[in-house]
Amino acid sequence: MKRLIFIAAAALISIAAQGQKKNSILPDTIPVVDCTYQFQETVKVDSAIKKDRLYKNAKIYFMDIFIGAQDAFQYDDRGEGRIIGKGALTVGDYKTSFPGGIAVLKWDINYNTEITCKDGKYRYRLYDIIITKEYHVAENNSRSVHLTMKDVYDAIPKQRGPYKALYPRVVNKMVAEFKARIGTLKESMTKKPSNLAAEF
Repeated sequence: MKRLIFIAAAALISIAAQGQKKNSILPDTIPVVDCTYQFQETVKVDSAIKKDRLYKNAKIYFMDIFIGAQDAFQYDDRGEGRIIGKGALTVGDYKTSFPGGIAVLKWDINYNTEITCKDGKYRYRLYDIIITKEYHVAENNSRSVHLTMKDVYDAIPKQRGPYKALYPRVVNKMVAEFKARIGTLKESMTKKPSNLAAEF
């Protein structure tokens, strides 16, 4: 009998641990650099690739990602090989809750992208991440709430009900979206010159 109780208890602990792991933040979440949540990396490329070519590729990347919007550029200095632009993305998820309700979590995310180019290398930064979500005060009454990444991470342990699972899931989706954009950036930076690049 004691053995049966022990096996049942072990099974319950295992199920609880799996559920907790499923709803937890991924271990490779947004890093902290200089006390700020941001993605940052210096990438070395072929030493024959000069700063001007990397700058042109960075300019094309910004034009592609931000659909050619000139107001996306906050700073653009060809001589310095440095560009800073605004970025935005949206992530969300939902979870059915008992009895018959649906909990929705949707975030509009604004951030800055900085690319600095030198001969044979470049550095990118994705930083100043601000999350805007709708907070429902009452039926047909909501207001926008702006959160930093620190606010989000601090809020996760305080979540209850369906949001206890939703918050980590949406954070993980956001991190995956940032990593996809970093992948696109890296591909763009190593492209060969084109006729379009010659126009910049």
